[in-house]
Amino acid sequence: MMTDRQRIEQLELLIAEFAIKQDEHTAILEEHSAKIERISLQIKRLEEAVKICLKGIQQNSDDIQFLHKKQTEFEEKLNELTFKIDGLGLRMDKIEQRMDKFEQRMDNVETKLDVIINILQNRN
Repeated sequence: MMTDRQRIEQLELLIAEFAIKQDEHTAILEEHSAKIERISLQIKRLEEAVKICLKGIQQNSDDIQFLHKKQTEFEEKLNELTFKIDGLGLRMDKIEQRMDKFEQRMDNVETKLDVIINILQNRN
């Protein structure tokens, strides 16, 4: 049969383990957030490059064949960009869902820890 001290020591180990896992999850979420920020910045740069290229095409409207060829290429690039932006939106939705689930788990654990602490305090 365990003593109260042994129970408290076991709970302390569980709480420490939980804190380590919480730190790991937080680090993973921060890494994903940094990746999303980098991808967003790359997409913005690509959008600016496409805008500049489209402006260049408009300035060279004397050569209609050139214009048509380049316009088609840029439309393809814009379609690719739109596809990438849609993909990024889906990734962000998934990350938000994961973060919501993680927050729910954290709330559940915090509630359980509060109950454990109350029980331990009432025993003393």
